[in-house]
Amino acid sequence: MVDSEHVGGTIRTLRKAAGLTQAQLARRASVSLSLLSTVERGDRAATHALLVSVARALRVPVGRLTGQPYADNHHDAATHAAVDALRAVLRRIDLPGDTPPRPLNDLTVEVATVAALRRDANYRRLSALLPGVLDGLARAAHSSGADAGTAVHRLLVTTYHAAHMMLHRLGFPDLAELVEHRLAAAAEHTGDPLAGALAMWVRAQTSQSAGDYTHGLLLMEHARTRFEDQLRHDPSPAALTVFGNLHLRSVTLASRAGDAHTTRAHLAEARELATRLGGPDQVHYGLTFGAANVTAHETAAHIELGDATAALKAADHWRPSPTMPRTRRGHHHISLARAHLLHGDRHAALTALQRARRIAPQQTRLHPMVRDTTAVLVSLHRRSTPELSDYAGWLGLTH
Repeated sequence: MVDSEHVGGTIRTLRKAAGLTQAQLARRASVSLSLLSTVERGDRAATHALLVSVARALRVPVGRLTGQPYADNHHDAATHAAVDALRAVLRRIDLPGDTPPRPLNDLTVEVATVAALRRDANYRRLSALLPGVLDGLARAAHSSGADAGTAVHRLLVTTYHAAHMMLHRLGFPDLAELVEHRLAAAAEHTGDPLAGALAMWVRAQTSQSAGDYTHGLLLMEHARTRFEDQLRHDPSPAALTVFGNLHLRSVTLASRAGDAHTTRAHLAEARELATRLGGPDQVHYGLTFGAANVTAHETAAHIELGDATAALKAADHWRPSPTMPRTRRGHHHISLARAHLLHGDRHAALTALQRARRIAPQQTRLHPMVRDTTAVLVSLHRRSTPELSDYAGWLGLTH
């Protein structure tokens, strides 16, 4: 593994290129010198908050530090190639086509497949399917009457949601942000308040990824205020799921901002909604909600707040149902790996990473925190184990 393939090595390279000492960068980024030093050495994984602070201080995008998009891994070459086709469709999606629309029933079946691929984090198949589905839906939207148009826009909401998640994971924030705007427009056409809430939840991802936690929290507060009547008058499982996720997004934003008080407040609200929902986690509007997903967010929040012990304690209560989407189960094991590493248990960290790989391989391979956690494990193991070497090779970190 070359030195720059962990985030700390990249930070050190860019810091030196900017003519800054560690102390100067630490002051500019408002992080402790000791933390920056251990991250640069590759002895500690970077938190999201540190990445954002350092990127801002160095005046580079966060993706410059994480190395996204990871286009050099042959496993994902086809997925990245398909992004160009998706980009072309998005460029012309508001223009009428010159061919007749496809049957709505056929498009409905394809959108169901898109949603399933998103839940399973199967980006290879999803990337290949998305351009044709979006193009077909766009043509249908241009030629449909009012009633059929509403149905088409509901399908567009689902498809844009899947496209957004995939583009975010692949590391194409410009396209992901474009999709956010398209999703919001489609949601407005549906006249469905919960689709509107989903659009705002998705939009907050841009603020979250950019480290603009303050505005992300304000957006989630606005969403809850705007749609609270919907929950009060119709406390359906779908409404509870969407509103619960507005609080869970706020948990992530607040914890990355280092605001423990706000994090706890939103966790409490989410738990209350999960109790009202009852039973195992449910999926509505492409969002997962219930006791298990609240626990997963609590675990991740403690990691961002720097408390590995609390994270592992929370994870002890994680009880996912067999039907919980692979994306959520895989992400929880990624969080567990970070908690174990922060706690000093390297073996448990690698075990959690291996479980994430088995559950959602493409999501795991493309996740910046997985790559950084693995790179730190390699750095800490002065003599790498065969299992760790295999894992690093699978990620594309060795040559």
